[in-house]
Amino acid sequence: MPTNLSQEQKAVQRQIATQQTIRLMQLVELPYNSLEQEILKEVDENPALEAYRDDDDPNVEPIEEGDMPEYDENGDPLELSNEPLSEDEIFKEDYYRDDDLDDYPSEREIENRIQRMNAPDPDKVREAPGVFHLSMQEQWQIQLGEMMLTERQSQIAYYIVGNLNSDGYLTADLKSLSDELLYNYNMYTSKEEVEQVLVEVVQELDPAGTGARNLRECLLLQLKRKPEQTETVMIARAILEHCFDEFSKKHYDKIAQMLSLTDEQLKEAVTLIQRLDPRPADASTPLEKSADLITPDFFITSHNGQLTLTLNNQYVPKVRINKEFSNEYRFLTKETSEKRRQEAEKFMRDYVDRGNQFIATLTTREMILYNTMYAIMQHQKQYFLTGDDTMLKPMILKTIAEEVGVDVSTVSRVSNSKYVQTDFGIIPLKHLFSEAVNDDDISSKEIKSILSDIIREEDKRHPLSDEVLCGLLKEKGYNIARRTVAKYREQLNLPVARLRREI
Repeated sequence: MPTNLSQEQKAVQRQIATQQTIRLMQLVELPYNSLEQEILKEVDENPALEAYRDDDDPNVEPIEEGDMPEYDENGDPLELSNEPLSEDEIFKEDYYRDDDLDDYPSEREIENRIQRMNAPDPDKVREAPGVFHLSMQEQWQIQLGEMMLTERQSQIAYYIVGNLNSDGYLTADLKSLSDELLYNYNMYTSKEEVEQVLVEVVQELDPAGTGARNLRECLLLQLKRKPEQTETVMIARAILEHCFDEFSKKHYDKIAQMLSLTDEQLKEAVTLIQRLDPRPADASTPLEKSADLITPDFFITSHNGQLTLTLNNQYVPKVRINKEFSNEYRFLTKETSEKRRQEAEKFMRDYVDRGNQFIATLTTREMILYNTMYAIMQHQKQYFLTGDDTMLKPMILKTIAEEVGVDVSTVSRVSNSKYVQTDFGIIPLKHLFSEAVNDDDISSKEIKSILSDIIREEDKRHPLSDEVLCGLLKEKGYNIARRTVAKYREQLNLPVARLRREI
């Protein structure tokens, strides 16, 4: 059978991201807390760049990002320009002056200068001050060292403590610990001996609740440590020991019947249990917890019904081309070999080009962030004026992307892990996005806010079911299905009616 071969030419349009575009997207995604570190890293790797702040020299006018200083033959700054230095401007000056030839170094000295210039500056190296805080494991080990224990008890106790999780719970099986002690330390123990050390030694450590094997035991350990074993404490212990399943399901009527309690006795005991800490041995140090502090990337303020948007870049270092880097290469002489001069010129050009690109990328990043946040602010103006979640309008990434003229992924990167400080608190940008419900001009955030208010104001003795909640929302004009109510309730981390019940 004959085969017909043919050639066809097609024009296919493909979008290929350049290295600079990729770098821009990486910087756009960075939140405020990470931007300074990234800038200083780039400055450290590029000798043509230097970081500065507007308050470095009170006598010098602030230099905005993207403004590149130019210098005359004496190294003095010329009038600032908003345009980056071109290659001609960088290399337009001679590398020598006839009247200074005798002052120029030899080629060997030139090589040594270049090596010294590229080496780390010892004056700029500063050892970070140490911040020390004992971890929970270290605190437990210190406490064990202060207890009067036999060598055998001490070895078992240290091994148990080493197996506690970040909340201070022991999740490992006691038989497994016994086997591991035999395998790792050639110590013959039994499950009963390990449990005895756990109860008599480890569970006596501070904070109360350390070494618990489950939530029930953790709460009981805290109640047993109460300095005054009042009637309420004893009732609370009885509830946890004999009615824990009923307590976890909030079957308070059954508990009252099983323990012959009055409503007042039951209420006081339940309140006491609810005030106990389910994670008393949280292993996070204050330093680790401080890392969770939120720094806003934007500020929006309201005055007389007008909104003002500001980028939070006050303390982020700015970047410019290093004057000393440019001048270092002006000591080259006529005796310098052409090869060395070309190498020096290429070395300088590469780093200056890279520096200019980084400065331009930072400027573009600011523009994208500002324009994106401004579009969001205009869409959600009533929300930023009032702080009322019910004023949030439906808004999706695509809408903002089309208005700003960027890709949807870019808006996603801007909104990811970033926050805006308003007159009523710090808000994650993700909170401002939501889809319309039933193709209406109603945001899912608005319905969630109404739902949250209804549940907060309900009678906790008789909490409302999802069916009833659905009916109440329909009465307010929000026509949604019961399963949608359940979905929104779960997204709000609100339990079902039975688990919302209080005494």
